[in-house]
Amino acid sequence: MNLPFGEIKNNLLIMKFSTADYSIASVLGAIKLHLDVIEEMGVVFLGAQTEVVAGPTPVFQPVPVIAQFEYTGKGNAKEILEKVYRLVWQGIVNSFPDETCWSQAKQAYSDFIAAQADLLRARIEATKE
Repeated sequence: MNLPFGEIKNNLLIMKFSTADYSIASVLGAIKLHLDVIEEMGVVFLGAQTEVVAGPTPVFQPVPVIAQFEYTGKGNAKEILEKVYRLVWQGIVNSFPDETCWSQAKQAYSDFIAAQADLLRARIEATKE
């Protein structure tokens, strides 16, 4: 099976999302929808995080959101982890907001980023004096 947004390495599934499309909250929400089923399959959710980009970046540069799962059961890890991959994407689709809610959330995130930039500029100006 082709995993365009993830990879399987031995008994690990590493899924990758972009903050251009999904927040870490939406990724975790999608995982939460099926976490009980995932655990019954012998798979442990190891966690999720956004990757931190070193050095200065433009005001908005999408970064990867990485979610990791480990198969701890007996049997074919690849087959089970492919099922987990599909379950997580089902959760993404089933929990994704409609266009209006999504655009409002993106606007709120944009406002948050702009406020952070203003705060950083103020701190830099304060240290120059």
